Amino acid sequence: TEATAAANSAAYKAAVAHFRKAGARVVNMSWRYGPGFYEAALAYHNVGKSPEERKLLAKKLFEIEKKALEDAFRSAPEILFVAGSGNEDNSADFSDYIPAGFQLPNLITAGAVDQAGTETSFSTFGKTVVVHANGFEVVSYMPGGEKTKLSGTSMASPQVANLAAKLFAVKPELTPAQVKELILAGA
Repeated sequence: TEATAAANSAAYKAAVAHFRKAGARVVNMSWRYGPGFYEAALAYHNVGKSPEERKLLAKKLFEIEKKALEDAFRSAPEILFVAGSGNEDNSADFSDYIPAGFQLPNLITAGAVDQAGTETSFSTFGKTVVVHANGFEVVSYMPGGEKTKLSGTSMASPQVANLAAKLFAVKPELTPAQVKELILAGA
């Protein structure tokens, strides 16, 4: 519903306001979704008289959230947001994803490569995907301390966020745009 989209929008704004209040310099955003998420939810709940009607409603609801998240990121120019590009082996240029589809000076979107540095077969690509990090069979810890290997751009984006945090730690006066520039130059 529009009320749900408005509530999600308010939550985005509140989360970014919290990050600002806490003095965060870098935030990992290893999630993304597009209008298809809403379309599937509408179909599951049998909302809409036809697939075409659901598609239009999904786009409308998604646009509410997209604007709110982009506005929230713009309201925090002192924070670098790092997004995972997605795992659909498609071009972000033709898919409407948030936050990975935004082009902002304080956002960097990461795709996944394997240990050899080759882009993985699953990584979403496109003009907003400006850096890559290891996202293939990354050793990760499960609750309780058990180790497992996971793959995805959600494994790559935290590595980029870690690098950004280290750059801010070494030189706190850097801006998010400068850290992004350093990361891209080093990549």
